[in-house]
Amino acid sequence: MVSQATQKLYINTGNLTEWNRLKGKFSQSSKSELQKCVDGTLTAWKESVDIQSLKDQEILTCRHEQFPSKISSDSLNDFEISAKIFALSGKSFDVKDALEQVIQELGITKVDNATLSLPPSVTDFSSDVQDIWQMMEQFVDNGHIQEIGICDFDLNQLSQLHDWSKIKPATNSVNLSTCCVIPPELVSYAKENNVRLLTHADLRDILDADYVKTTLNNYFSSENDNWQPIWVARYTALIKHRGIIKSKGYILRCDRIED
Repeated sequence: MVSQATQKLYINTGNLTEWNRLKGKFSQSSKSELQKCVDGTLTAWKESVDIQSLKDQEILTCRHEQFPSKISSDSLNDFEISAKIFALSGKSFDVKDALEQVIQELGITKVDNATLSLPPSVTDFSSDVQDIWQMMEQFVDNGHIQEIGICDFDLNQLSQLHDWSKIKPATNSVNLSTCCVIPPELVSYAKENNVRLLTHADLRDILDADYVKTTLNNYFSSENDNWQPIWVARYTALIKHRGIIKSKGYILRCDRIED
């Protein structure tokens, strides 16, 4: 059982390209892939540590140590590094923490592009969205991210973000499963304002809160701990000009919420 002292939990899958049972299976849905990775990581981690020795830790990291994701500094220029941050609630969250975890995991100082995905409950351009975007802008200002983008914004949301922001979104990724044809007005606006329209197949609710709570309580042999997922970060290192995935992984943060 994890001690009540533990209030924050990170689950780090390591490099999925090294997971034998997942090789060649990246075509499955990201939601299904993530759940399998969480289960696999927790199983491997639990077998490799003495949980009782961790009972006084406020922050706990469950890492798949067998498959590190580090990118050699000598070969960094050969890769394009991308990060996608999935916010799992409509409230402002520490996107700085998510981006720092990715940078630390890969052993790099800069991400080429970072994309923000907000949950379906976010339907307007709220102050929470502004807070998150401003934190991402700081990473660009500090030279740790080259460009930032957004997911699934309609014309109204995109125009509000573009007009308000200091650093404009470079991309807006649209899920074609929910939008078979991109609206012509959105296409025109994006073209006029130098926003690249991309497509993706990720669900916005990539991880269910009930799944997280049940899974963590099962692995930690507890019954009523209220673990809540805060964010998921997915990183990808592509070999430039070849499109080959060298490294891919997920990092998940969960907080214990007091009832």
